[in-house]
Amino acid sequence: FIFDNFFVYIYSCILIKVTCVTSGTSTFDQELSFCSYFMGLKKYRDIYLISPSIEKQKQTFSFSQISDNPERVQYYTGLPDAASVLFLEALLSRFDLKYHSDWTVQMMPLLDQLFLTLIKLKLNFGHEDLSIRFNCSRGTVTNIFTTIVSALYDILYVGMLENNIPSRAKNQTSLPDCFQPFPNCRIVLDCTEVSVCNTERLDTQSHLYSQYKGRTTLKALIGVAPNGVITFVSNLYGGSASDKAITADCGVLQHLQPGDMVIADKGFTIRDILPEGVSLNIPSFLTNGQFTQEEVNNNRKISCARIHVERSIQRLKLFSILHHIPHQLKKNINKILKACVLFWIVLCVYSGCYNIKTT
Repeated sequence: FIFDNFFVYIYSCILIKVTCVTSGTSTFDQELSFCSYFMGLKKYRDIYLISPSIEKQKQTFSFSQISDNPERVQYYTGLPDAASVLFLEALLSRFDLKYHSDWTVQMMPLLDQLFLTLIKLKLNFGHEDLSIRFNCSRGTVTNIFTTIVSALYDILYVGMLENNIPSRAKNQTSLPDCFQPFPNCRIVLDCTEVSVCNTERLDTQSHLYSQYKGRTTLKALIGVAPNGVITFVSNLYGGSASDKAITADCGVLQHLQPGDMVIADKGFTIRDILPEGVSLNIPSFLTNGQFTQEEVNNNRKISCARIHVERSIQRLKLFSILHHIPHQLKKNINKILKACVLFWIVLCVYSGCYNIKTT
Protein backbone atom coordinates (compact mmCIF):
# COMPACT_ATOMS: atom_id res chain seq x y z
CA PHE A 1 0.00 0.00 0.00
CA ILE A 2 2.79 2.39 0.91
CA PHE A 3 4.73 1.76 -2.27
CA ASP A 4 1.54 1.86 -4.43
CA ASN A 5 0.80 5.37 -3.18
CA PHE A 6 4.44 6.30 -3.52
CA PHE A 7 4.50 5.45 -7.21
CA VAL A 8 1.10 7.12 -7.75
CA TYR A 9 2.67 10.32 -6.47
CA ILE A 10 5.59 9.98 -8.86
CA TYR A 11 3.28 9.32 -11.82
CA SER A 12 1.00 12.23 -10.94
CA CYS A 13 3.88 14.67 -10.63
CA ILE A 14 5.28 13.63 -13.99
CA LEU A 15 1.85 13.79 -15.66
CA ILE A 16 1.10 17.30 -14.40
CA LYS A 17 4.51 18.62 -15.38
CA VAL A 18 4.31 17.06 -18.86
CA THR A 19 0.87 18.62 -19.36
CA CYS A 20 2.23 22.04 -18.47
CA VAL A 21 5.16 21.68 -20.84
CA THR A 22 3.27 20.25 -23.85
CA SER A 23 0.42 22.76 -23.63
CA GLY A 24 2.85 25.62 -23.57
CA THR A 25 0.94 27.11 -20.70
CA SER A 26 1.43 26.91 -17.01
CA THR A 27 -1.59 28.06 -15.16
CA PHE A 28 -1.44 28.93 -11.53
CA ASP A 29 -3.71 26.01 -10.69
CA GLN A 30 -1.51 23.56 -12.62
CA GLU A 31 1.66 24.75 -10.91
CA LEU A 32 -0.09 24.69 -7.56
CA SER A 33 -1.27 21.15 -8.25
CA PHE A 34 2.26 20.14 -9.22
CA CYS A 35 3.70 21.70 -6.06
CA SER A 36 1.10 19.97 -3.91
CA TYR A 37 1.89 16.60 -5.42
CA PHE A 38 5.61 17.24 -5.15
CA MET A 39 5.30 18.10 -1.46
CA GLY A 40 3.26 14.96 -0.97
CA LEU A 41 5.99 12.96 -2.65
CA LYS A 42 8.59 14.53 -0.36
CA LYS A 43 6.43 13.72 2.65
CA TYR A 44 6.17 10.07 1.62
CA ARG A 45 9.90 9.97 1.07
CA ASP A 46 10.59 11.41 4.52
CA ILE A 47 8.05 9.25 6.35
CA TYR A 48 8.38 5.89 4.63
CA LEU A 49 11.90 5.84 3.22
CA ILE A 50 14.25 8.12 5.14
CA SER A 51 12.73 7.96 8.64
CA PRO A 52 12.81 4.14 8.92
CA SER A 53 16.43 4.18 7.79
CA ILE A 54 17.32 6.72 10.47
CA GLU A 55 15.41 4.79 13.12
CA LYS A 56 17.15 1.58 12.12
CA GLN A 57 20.49 3.28 12.59
CA LYS A 58 19.42 4.40 16.05
CA GLN A 59 18.30 0.93 17.12
CA THR A 60 21.05 -0.93 18.94
CA PHE A 61 21.28 -3.46 21.74
CA SER A 62 22.48 -1.92 24.99
CA PHE A 63 22.94 -2.83 28.62
CA SER A 64 20.27 -0.33 29.68
CA GLN A 65 17.63 -2.52 28.02
CA ILE A 66 18.23 -5.42 30.42
CA SER A 67 19.87 -3.82 33.47
CA ASP A 68 16.70 -3.88 35.58
CA ASN A 69 16.20 -7.63 35.05
CA PRO A 70 18.72 -9.79 37.00
CA GLU A 71 17.72 -12.95 35.14
CA ARG A 72 18.50 -11.36 31.78
CA VAL A 73 21.72 -9.86 33.11
CA GLN A 74 22.88 -13.30 34.21
CA TYR A 75 21.73 -14.88 30.94
CA TYR A 76 23.64 -12.44 28.75
CA THR A 77 26.70 -11.79 30.90
CA GLY A 78 27.15 -14.68 33.33
CA LEU A 79 27.25 -12.14 36.16
CA PRO A 80 24.55 -12.05 38.85
CA ASP A 81 23.18 -8.52 38.50
CA ALA A 82 23.68 -5.06 37.06
CA ALA A 83 25.77 -3.93 40.03
CA SER A 84 28.56 -6.39 39.22
CA VAL A 85 28.64 -5.24 35.59
CA LEU A 86 28.68 -1.57 36.65
CA PHE A 87 31.52 -2.33 39.06
CA LEU A 88 33.62 -3.75 36.22
CA GLU A 89 32.75 -0.75 34.04
CA ALA A 90 33.84 1.64 36.80
CA LEU A 91 37.07 -0.31 37.19
CA LEU A 92 37.81 -0.20 33.46
CA SER A 93 37.06 3.53 33.30
CA ARG A 94 39.98 4.23 35.64
CA PHE A 95 42.50 2.90 33.13
CA ASP A 96 43.66 4.16 29.76
CA LEU A 97 42.54 1.42 27.38
CA LYS A 98 44.97 0.51 24.60
CA TYR A 99 42.74 -0.59 21.75
CA HIS A 100 43.84 -3.69 19.89
CA SER A 101 43.38 -2.21 16.41
CA ASP A 102 45.14 1.08 17.25
CA TRP A 103 41.96 3.10 16.87
CA THR A 104 39.63 4.10 19.68
CA VAL A 105 35.97 3.07 19.65
CA GLN A 106 34.07 6.30 20.29
CA MET A 107 30.61 5.51 18.95
CA MET A 108 29.79 3.05 21.75
CA PRO A 109 29.83 3.77 25.52
CA LEU A 110 32.34 1.83 27.60
CA LEU A 111 29.49 0.09 29.44
CA ASP A 112 28.12 -1.34 26.20
CA GLN A 113 31.61 -2.32 25.06
CA LEU A 114 31.91 -4.33 28.28
CA PHE A 115 28.40 -5.70 27.70
CA LEU A 116 29.36 -6.86 24.19
CA THR A 117 32.45 -8.59 25.58
CA LEU A 118 30.50 -10.36 28.30
CA ILE A 119 27.92 -11.57 25.79
CA LYS A 120 30.69 -13.01 23.64
CA LEU A 121 32.20 -14.84 26.62
CA LYS A 122 28.89 -16.09 28.00
CA LEU A 123 26.96 -16.98 24.83
CA ASN A 124 29.71 -17.02 22.17
CA PHE A 125 27.60 -15.20 19.58
CA GLY A 126 29.35 -14.78 16.24
CA HIS A 127 30.96 -11.47 15.36
CA GLU A 128 28.42 -10.93 12.57
CA ASP A 129 25.59 -11.43 15.07
CA LEU A 130 27.12 -8.97 17.52
CA SER A 131 27.77 -6.42 14.79
CA ILE A 132 24.06 -6.48 13.91
CA ARG A 133 22.92 -6.29 17.54
CA PHE A 134 25.19 -3.37 18.37
CA ASN A 135 24.92 -1.67 14.96
CA CYS A 136 28.64 -1.66 14.24
CA SER A 137 31.13 -3.38 11.94
CA ARG A 138 32.70 -6.78 12.56
CA GLY A 139 36.06 -5.05 12.84
CA THR A 140 34.68 -2.93 15.66
CA VAL A 141 33.42 -6.06 17.44
CA THR A 142 36.87 -7.64 17.22
CA ASN A 143 38.56 -4.43 18.38
CA ILE A 144 36.23 -4.09 21.38
CA PHE A 145 36.32 -7.73 22.46
CA THR A 146 40.09 -8.12 22.23
CA THR A 147 40.70 -4.82 24.01
CA ILE A 148 38.29 -5.39 26.91
CA VAL A 149 39.39 -9.00 27.50
CA SER A 150 43.04 -7.92 27.57
CA ALA A 151 42.25 -5.07 29.97
CA LEU A 152 40.31 -7.31 32.35
CA TYR A 153 43.13 -9.85 32.26
CA ASP A 154 45.76 -7.22 33.08
CA ILE A 155 43.70 -5.48 35.76
CA LEU A 156 42.06 -8.41 37.50
CA TYR A 157 43.85 -11.68 36.76
CA VAL A 158 47.43 -10.46 36.97
CA GLY A 159 46.57 -8.30 39.96
CA MET A 160 44.35 -10.73 41.88
CA LEU A 161 44.52 -14.38 40.90
CA GLU A 162 48.00 -14.91 39.51
CA ASN A 163 50.44 -16.28 42.12
CA ASN A 164 47.77 -16.27 44.80
CA ILE A 165 47.09 -19.88 45.87
CA PRO A 166 45.77 -19.89 49.47
CA SER A 167 47.93 -21.52 52.14
CA ARG A 168 46.95 -24.65 54.07
CA ALA A 169 46.14 -22.54 57.10
CA LYS A 170 43.78 -20.38 55.06
CA ASN A 171 42.12 -23.43 53.50
CA GLN A 172 41.47 -24.91 56.93
CA THR A 173 39.31 -21.92 57.88
CA SER A 174 36.68 -23.05 55.35
CA LEU A 175 37.27 -26.78 55.07
CA PRO A 176 34.20 -28.76 53.89
CA ASP A 177 33.23 -31.93 55.71
CA CYS A 178 34.45 -34.19 52.89
CA PHE A 179 37.95 -32.75 53.29
CA GLN A 180 38.22 -33.53 56.99
CA PRO A 181 40.25 -36.70 56.17
CA PHE A 182 42.65 -34.47 54.19
CA PRO A 183 43.35 -31.43 56.40
CA ASN A 184 46.68 -30.76 54.67
CA CYS A 185 45.16 -30.52 51.20
CA ARG A 186 46.44 -27.39 49.49
CA ILE A 187 44.90 -27.86 46.06
CA VAL A 188 42.85 -30.28 43.95
CA LEU A 189 44.05 -30.62 40.36
CA ASP A 190 42.26 -31.59 37.16
CA CYS A 191 42.43 -30.70 33.48
CA THR A 192 39.74 -29.32 31.19
CA GLU A 193 39.69 -29.25 27.40
CA VAL A 194 38.34 -26.68 24.94
CA SER A 195 37.42 -27.58 21.37
CA VAL A 196 39.22 -25.77 18.54
CA CYS A 197 39.04 -25.93 14.74
CA ASN A 198 41.23 -28.31 12.76
CA THR A 199 44.28 -26.83 11.10
CA GLU A 200 45.74 -27.52 7.67
CA ARG A 201 49.19 -28.27 9.07
CA LEU A 202 49.47 -31.94 10.03
CA ASP A 203 52.10 -31.36 12.71
CA THR A 204 49.91 -28.78 14.44
CA GLN A 205 46.83 -30.97 14.15
CA SER A 206 48.72 -33.87 15.73
CA HIS A 207 49.78 -31.59 18.58
CA LEU A 208 46.18 -30.53 19.17
CA TYR A 209 44.51 -33.93 18.81
CA SER A 210 43.11 -35.28 22.07
CA GLN A 211 42.82 -39.05 22.35
CA TYR A 212 40.40 -38.59 25.26
CA LYS A 213 38.02 -36.26 23.36
CA GLY A 214 38.65 -37.70 19.91
CA ARG A 215 39.09 -34.26 18.31
CA THR A 216 41.42 -31.26 18.28
CA THR A 217 41.38 -29.43 21.60
CA LEU A 218 43.32 -27.15 23.88
CA LYS A 219 43.93 -28.28 27.44
CA ALA A 220 44.43 -26.38 30.70
CA LEU A 221 45.19 -27.35 34.28
CA ILE A 222 42.67 -26.12 36.85
CA GLY A 223 43.48 -25.95 40.56
CA VAL A 224 40.68 -25.73 43.10
CA ALA A 225 40.87 -25.05 46.84
CA PRO A 226 38.99 -27.40 49.21
CA ASN A 227 36.13 -24.88 49.51
CA GLY A 228 35.50 -25.02 45.75
CA VAL A 229 37.26 -21.83 44.66
CA ILE A 230 39.39 -21.91 41.50
CA THR A 231 42.79 -20.72 42.69
CA PHE A 232 44.99 -21.67 39.74
CA VAL A 233 44.53 -21.86 35.98
CA SER A 234 47.33 -22.63 33.56
CA ASN A 235 47.79 -21.49 30.00
CA LEU A 236 46.24 -23.71 27.33
CA TYR A 237 48.31 -26.53 25.83
CA GLY A 238 47.74 -28.78 22.84
CA GLY A 239 45.18 -31.51 23.48
CA SER A 240 47.83 -34.22 23.10
CA ALA A 241 49.75 -32.99 26.16
CA SER A 242 49.58 -35.28 29.19
CA ASP A 243 48.36 -34.18 32.61
CA LYS A 244 51.85 -34.76 33.98
CA ALA A 245 53.56 -32.71 31.28
CA ILE A 246 51.22 -29.76 31.83
CA THR A 247 51.64 -29.95 35.61
CA ALA A 248 55.42 -29.93 35.27
CA ASP A 249 55.46 -26.98 32.86
CA CYS A 250 52.67 -24.65 34.01
CA GLY A 251 54.26 -23.41 37.25
CA VAL A 252 51.76 -24.71 39.79
CA LEU A 253 54.40 -26.80 41.59
CA GLN A 254 56.46 -23.76 42.57
CA HIS A 255 53.63 -22.62 44.85
CA LEU A 256 53.65 -25.80 46.95
CA GLN A 257 55.36 -26.03 50.34
CA PRO A 258 56.58 -28.99 52.44
CA GLY A 259 53.61 -30.53 54.23
CA ASP A 260 51.13 -29.69 51.46
CA MET A 261 48.94 -32.40 49.95
CA VAL A 262 47.74 -32.50 46.33
CA ILE A 263 44.59 -34.44 45.44
CA ALA A 264 44.09 -35.47 41.82
CA ASP A 265 42.75 -38.14 39.47
CA LYS A 266 44.57 -41.32 38.43
CA GLY A 267 46.00 -39.62 35.35
CA PHE A 268 48.18 -37.38 37.51
CA THR A 269 51.14 -39.69 38.04
CA ILE A 270 53.17 -36.74 39.27
CA ARG A 271 54.63 -38.06 42.52
CA ASP A 272 58.15 -38.01 41.12
CA ILE A 273 58.00 -34.33 40.10
CA LEU A 274 56.44 -32.92 43.28
CA PRO A 275 58.65 -30.70 45.48
CA GLU A 276 60.23 -32.42 48.45
CA GLY A 277 57.83 -32.81 51.36
CA VAL A 278 54.68 -32.49 49.20
CA SER A 279 52.40 -35.55 49.15
CA LEU A 280 50.04 -36.81 46.43
CA ASN A 281 46.71 -38.50 47.06
CA ILE A 282 45.15 -40.14 44.00
CA PRO A 283 42.80 -43.15 43.69
CA SER A 284 44.50 -46.52 44.00
CA PHE A 285 45.31 -48.54 40.88
CA LEU A 286 43.91 -52.07 40.63
CA THR A 287 46.92 -54.36 40.89
CA ASN A 288 45.89 -57.63 42.57
CA GLY A 289 42.52 -58.38 40.98
CA GLN A 290 40.51 -56.43 43.55
CA PHE A 291 40.87 -53.47 45.88
CA THR A 292 41.45 -53.94 49.57
CA GLN A 293 38.86 -52.49 51.92
CA GLU A 294 41.30 -49.74 52.85
CA GLU A 295 41.78 -48.85 49.18
CA VAL A 296 38.02 -48.81 48.60
CA ASN A 297 37.49 -46.46 51.53
CA ASN A 298 40.33 -44.18 50.44
CA ASN A 299 39.08 -44.08 46.83
CA ARG A 300 35.61 -43.15 48.05
CA LYS A 301 36.98 -40.30 50.17
CA ILE A 302 39.10 -38.99 47.30
CA SER A 303 36.15 -39.14 44.89
CA CYS A 304 34.01 -37.22 47.35
CA ALA A 305 36.69 -34.54 47.63
CA ARG A 306 37.41 -34.37 43.89
CA ILE A 307 33.80 -33.60 43.09
CA HIS A 308 34.62 -29.97 43.95
CA VAL A 309 36.97 -29.53 41.03
CA GLU A 310 34.54 -31.28 38.70
CA ARG A 311 31.70 -28.98 39.76
CA SER A 312 33.92 -25.93 39.39
CA ILE A 313 34.84 -26.91 35.83
CA GLN A 314 31.17 -27.54 35.04
CA ARG A 315 30.28 -24.04 36.25
CA LEU A 316 33.18 -22.58 34.28
CA LYS A 317 31.78 -24.16 31.12
CA LEU A 318 28.64 -22.04 31.57
CA PHE A 319 30.68 -19.55 29.55
CA SER A 320 29.91 -20.94 26.12
CA ILE A 321 33.07 -19.57 24.52
CA LEU A 322 34.90 -22.36 26.39
CA HIS A 323 32.93 -24.95 24.43
CA HIS A 324 34.66 -23.90 21.23
CA ILE A 325 37.25 -21.17 20.73
CA PRO A 326 36.73 -19.44 17.34
CA HIS A 327 39.73 -19.45 15.03
CA GLN A 328 40.00 -15.65 14.91
CA LEU A 329 40.50 -15.48 18.69
CA LYS A 330 43.33 -18.02 18.94
CA LYS A 331 45.90 -15.34 19.83
CA ASN A 332 43.92 -14.41 22.94
CA ILE A 333 42.82 -17.85 24.14
CA ASN A 334 44.72 -17.74 27.43
CA LYS A 335 43.33 -14.33 28.35
CA ILE A 336 39.83 -15.49 27.40
CA LEU A 337 40.09 -18.57 29.64
CA LYS A 338 41.35 -16.55 32.59
CA ALA A 339 38.74 -13.83 32.11
CA CYS A 340 36.06 -16.54 32.32
CA VAL A 341 37.64 -17.80 35.55
CA LEU A 342 37.47 -14.29 37.00
CA PHE A 343 33.79 -13.93 36.15
CA TRP A 344 33.15 -17.42 37.52
CA ILE A 345 34.65 -16.30 40.84
CA VAL A 346 32.47 -13.17 40.88
CA LEU A 347 29.40 -15.31 40.22
CA CYS A 348 30.35 -17.70 43.03
CA VAL A 349 30.88 -14.85 45.48
CA TYR A 350 27.40 -13.51 44.77
CA SER A 351 25.63 -16.87 44.71
CA GLY A 352 27.37 -18.29 47.78
CA CYS A 353 29.06 -21.22 46.05
CA TYR A 354 32.02 -21.02 48.43
CA ASN A 355 32.27 -22.97 51.64
CA ILE A 356 30.43 -25.96 50.20
CA LYS A 357 29.64 -28.52 52.89
CA THR A 358 29.63 -31.80 51.00
CA THR A 359 29.45 -34.88 53.18
